[in-house]
Amino acid sequence: MANGWAARDSRVKVINKQNEGTSYARRDGYLHSTGKYITFVDNDDLLPKDAVELMVDCIEKEETDLVIGAVSRKLGFLRKLTAGGTFPVNELVTSPRLFDEYYIGFFQNNVFPVNIWGRLYRKSVVDEAYEKTELFSAEMPCMAGDEYFNLKLFPYLKSMYRTDKVVYYYRLGGIVDHFNRFFPETFVLSDIRLSLLDQYGYKNGYKPLYVEYVNMVYYHAQQILQYKQGDRNDVIAFLKKELASRAIVPRLTQYFLQNKTDDIGINLMINHDYEGMFNHAYRLMQQRCGRLPYKARCLLLSVVERLSNR
Repeated sequence: MANGWAARDSRVKVINKQNEGTSYARRDGYLHSTGKYITFVDNDDLLPKDAVELMVDCIEKEETDLVIGAVSRKLGFLRKLTAGGTFPVNELVTSPRLFDEYYIGFFQNNVFPVNIWGRLYRKSVVDEAYEKTELFSAEMPCMAGDEYFNLKLFPYLKSMYRTDKVVYYYRLGGIVDHFNRFFPETFVLSDIRLSLLDQYGYKNGYKPLYVEYVNMVYYHAQQILQYKQGDRNDVIAFLKKELASRAIVPRLTQYFLQNKTDDIGINLMINHDYEGMFNHAYRLMQQRCGRLPYKARCLLLSVVERLSNR
């Protein structure tokens, strides 16, 4: 099908390559691009007919580096406009305010979407960032690649504009319907986010990053149990390996020892109480699942996760 389109339209380029994951597929597409702007579309999603035209008009009218559009999430016949976040809509935000106030969006929820799709980038800005830093990583080929790209690109943006016009149809489903084997990518991303906080001296991001990392560790432990990917010994083995290998762990330990917390999960992690961490993850899983039948629990969790922002 792709070759057929290429034969009919000289603007269409087909890249035949070995599967290296989503991140490197995007990289290769970017490296073959020749236009002034870049947009990304996942293979299972759709674009409204006028999406690209709308974003190009917007980026040129506002003379901005990035346009983020509204996304319509689709499950069967249902389409729900997601406006989410606190980033201004239909307003141009420029540096230094853009970085000072909104880089926190990569360390806390509900500021702006961190996905790579549903937006239009000025290619010259992507070119500059690509020359000076790594925008595509083999360590995060699927789940975390979106946030990684935007996290690294964001400091190079001089301005950003968010429109309320729908530019993307996101079809729900996929990796959240079952055990998410790509979830450990988020742990790698946590170390990278920590290094960027250090690089830019962005102090507001440390605490939310530490809290989110703790929550992600317990979430993955729950996944292992919920989807029967292992037993108690497997969960404890995961916890021991993760806490021993991640640069963020001693930093969050230091932070929460200096700033006392009554959070049970954090204190268990600080003390490396693996048995306690397993029991805590098990209780969290029971609380989330309630007393619904197993299939109903999985469906409910799937819908909740699908409709979350991240």
